[in-house]
Amino acid sequence: MFAMKRAILFLLSLIAMHSAHTQPPVLSNDAQISLMTVAPGQELYSTFGHSAIRVFDPLNSLDRCYNYGTFEFDQPNFYMKFLRGRLRYFLDVEATRAFEYFNLRQRRPMREQILQLDSLQRQRLFELLSENARPENKYYQYDFFYDNCATRIRDIVQETFFRQIVFDSSSIPRPRTMRQLLHPCLTEMPWTRFGIDLILGQAADRQALAEDYMFLPDYVHDQFAATILPNGQPLVQAERAIPEFPLPQVAEASPSGLFGKPLWCMILVALIGLLSMANTRAARIFDTFFWLTLGLAGLLMAFLWFATDHSATKTNWNLLWAMPTHLLFFWRSRRSEWVDNYFIGAAMLSALALLLWKFVPQEMPVEAMPIAALVLVKGLWQRVLARWMRNKDAELADAETEAP
Repeated sequence: MFAMKRAILFLLSLIAMHSAHTQPPVLSNDAQISLMTVAPGQELYSTFGHSAIRVFDPLNSLDRCYNYGTFEFDQPNFYMKFLRGRLRYFLDVEATRAFEYFNLRQRRPMREQILQLDSLQRQRLFELLSENARPENKYYQYDFFYDNCATRIRDIVQETFFRQIVFDSSSIPRPRTMRQLLHPCLTEMPWTRFGIDLILGQAADRQALAEDYMFLPDYVHDQFAATILPNGQPLVQAERAIPEFPLPQVAEASPSGLFGKPLWCMILVALIGLLSMANTRAARIFDTFFWLTLGLAGLLMAFLWFATDHSATKTNWNLLWAMPTHLLFFWRSRRSEWVDNYFIGAAMLSALALLLWKFVPQEMPVEAMPIAALVLVKGLWQRVLARWMRNKDAELADAETEAP
């Protein structure tokens, strides 16, 4: 039975896609166009919710959703394209029942806002969507902040009104940066928030304009709901919940206690690092893993800055304390003068980062401060330890020379 339902929904989607690529029909007076806002899901890619546009016309047997947030997993070099910001997204057209079924199976409720459009505006929006869905037009270069499934809907609705519509942003909290707009979505995901804050660079700390808020589906929903058209009517004619009853939620296992608090975990790591300095062998083991981990983190941040098209990961000041060059030195057990000087330089850069933590034009994650402080202490200690070992070796050599 389940396989049959899937097959029917797949067939409906194929029919919807085929009709979208042909000349769009003239919508009837009973047609409705809606904004569909989907709640966040459990997977990382669905953390911030989703938006789509529904076109419903019973007289023309049309009921389809236009979904700008689609990509193909099986395209060549998928993961490398994803990391480099070169993964092409496209406008997918699917039957509304298939769209709803997919989201409800993931326990993601939806809100449908029926837009207040006259017949000319409905037809224009429908034709713009149909033109976007053509094979030669449907692909676009995704940008997390400025060109995604939500901003595309904002833009095409503006185009429907020939850019004469102004979305009402009076109820949104301001001022906010692009990074700060993400934080409420990550309240229950502290480690995800920490990781995102590490890889986002200075570009994410630009103060958001009212229209920039609409890269998040919830803000598209809220601004659509508050907007009044030039003729004095509200943009949203009516709203309904899908489904009309609360969905049962499956409790997700999430880190609790100490392991659910990145700041306390980083403090613990820093304390272990300091305690390890009491024993040369323990310090060597800890330092190997410590500098290796920092080097890998720095390599990722440097890659996202210099080797990708992601606008949000450029100019990342976290590289002051997490440098990819640590990978050249983490494994060295025998120190030389220039290696010791490298760690002194790393300590100085980390000290600079700590001094400027609240002054650089980037919101640095507080959770990383204990690690940056440990880089400072470890970098200086490397020099002290190296000098002590050299003095020790010199004393042993002198003792051997003086021995009869």
